[in-house]
Amino acid sequence: MILEYFKEILINGSDKAKHKAMSGANPELLNVEIFYLLFDLLKDSSSHNRFFAIFHLIDKFSKSLASVEGVLIDDIYNLLFDEFAPVADRATWALSIIGDKALDKLIEKYYSGAIDTKIRITYAIGRGNFSERTKDRVKILSTGLQSENQNLRFTAMCEMMSNTPISPWSESEWNSTQDKNIDFEEIYDKILPVAKEFSKLENEEYKNFSNRYINWIEKRKSI
Repeated sequence: MILEYFKEILINGSDKAKHKAMSGANPELLNVEIFYLLFDLLKDSSSHNRFFAIFHLIDKFSKSLASVEGVLIDDIYNLLFDEFAPVADRATWALSIIGDKALDKLIEKYYSGAIDTKIRITYAIGRGNFSERTKDRVKILSTGLQSENQNLRFTAMCEMMSNTPISPWSESEWNSTQDKNIDFEEIYDKILPVAKEFSKLENEEYKNFSNRYINWIEKRKSI
């Protein structure tokens, strides 16, 4: 397949044709021109095209993605707020591949952002694989725990607990927070009163998650 025909499919082809072309592309076709073409598609009005672009940036261009800077990081960051949830989820994945520069961006935007922005960033920091920056991640999540906003406080609690050693998912490399310098017992002491507060509310989601966390922490303390 020649490059110009390949580009035409990626821009104007059907969803099926796009994925087939990308999946079967020879390595020489996956060049810097296609890399930037995919970045252009991240801003497409079609959610399917945006998902296609970020999926294949992660799948085919992870090395290039790890070295992006400036406006390209901004393009990925903006997708955290995409109305199509699979795109927003993949944005967290892509930011994790970018690494330190992406985490710096998230921290900067967290402190300057409105509540909705803080909540979305809390998800990204909690679910992203920034395992070498555990202290920075924990600091943001701890800040959210102290928020006066109920939704942010709840989100921070959930993301913090999913990353602690007592979480069933803590052995996953993706949620690796086994940093010996982090005092998780102190964190549990901060989370417990927040969880007890939420467990008394009528909201079933708040109650269910909070009771689960209370159970985990109290079992831990009884050992």
